[in-house]
Amino acid sequence: MTNWFLFLDDERNPTDAVWAPSHIYEKYKNDDWHICRDKMSVIQAIFSHDKIAPNFMSFDHDLGENESTGYDVAKWIVEMDMNGVIQLPSDFTFYVHSKNPIGAKNIEVYLNNYINFKNEPN
Repeated sequence: MTNWFLFLDDERNPTDAVWAPSHIYEKYKNDDWHICRDKMSVIQAIFSHDKIAPNFMSFDHDLGENESTGYDVAKWIVEMDMNGVIQLPSDFTFYVHSKNPIGAKNIEVYLNNYINFKNEPN
């Protein structure tokens, strides 16, 4: 399976996130992105890629009123990987482009903790 990239945001497109670090913004300008606006579209995108999560994912936290958050999506990805429903690639990386500092930190800490756990020797 080839590498793929997912951008989760209810309003913005990758090149709108001009505040991202330059190496991330270059990725936004140069890579082919699958843009998802909500949790359901993330689920559909992952399942359409043979249940393999993206190699790189960029998260927004606030996805609109009465919608799941980016944090909810991160928790879903971890739970589904732990249960063997989807596969998180061994080279999975992410960036949180959310302007919500608390929500962004929650996503970062949650995913980093899981990645560290997953990469620990048994």
